[in-house]
Amino acid sequence: MFAWQQGGDGDSDGPLNAIAAAAERTQRESGGRAAVHTIVSSPERSFTVTGQVVFNDGTGRSRAVLRIPHSESEDSVELHAVLDGTVMYMRSSMFGSLPEGREWMAIDFSFGQELDMPLSAGGDAMGELELLEAATGDVRKLGKETLRGVPTTGYSGTISVSEQAEQAERLKEEGAEDLASYVEEDSTPLRVEAWIDADGRVRRMRIVKSQAQMGGEGSMTTDMRMDFFDFGIAPEIDVPEPDEVFDATSLAQDAAGLSNDD
Repeated sequence: MFAWQQGGDGDSDGPLNAIAAAAERTQRESGGRAAVHTIVSSPERSFTVTGQVVFNDGTGRSRAVLRIPHSESEDSVELHAVLDGTVMYMRSSMFGSLPEGREWMAIDFSFGQELDMPLSAGGDAMGELELLEAATGDVRKLGKETLRGVPTTGYSGTISVSEQAEQAERLKEEGAEDLASYVEEDSTPLRVEAWIDADGRVRRMRIVKSQAQMGGEGSMTTDMRMDFFDFGIAPEIDVPEPDEVFDATSLAQDAAGLSNDD
């Protein structure tokens, strides 16, 4: 099924589906790890986020440790995050003191997935792969490269504005009207790359997104790369205990301009 991915001539319709097929195939793995390298740039500043993600497809959970530069110095701070379905748990010194001495902050993103949160810099490995499935436009072969000792073939493509419009419709259905309007009005095609091994799995993915800043001037560009390895593991990923968690979902809704009364 994936023979054309490792040296096909590109004349069949196979490469047109190479990225989407590999993304779908990779999501069937029981689990794995991914190294993250993301550059976020805007007119005000640019910074780099690095770290590692471990994910378990059986439980639908992932855990990330990301290093994010401090806004007022060159030092980096760590962000620990656990994603369980639509709920993201985060712990970091950047949050300062949380109410009632809680250690973790939780946000339920079921109200919309387009908030500019730190984990969007590459902490949700399976979510990024799901996004990659929409890469069906302008797909072309890049060549071959060995990544972590594994031979791969690279492809580039785009995720069209129309594909993102479908996402906007889903946001409307969830009641996130403001976020939906933001996606509809300011979306541009996403540039993507996928480096695929002989088993049809994504070993490296890259997504480059430029979009107008929400509530600001100019545009923000996110250049996110994830290298996948250790396929087949089934890591145990625990969520924090309830008495350790401060629920910040309503604050995130307010920041996104959404009403809590829906």
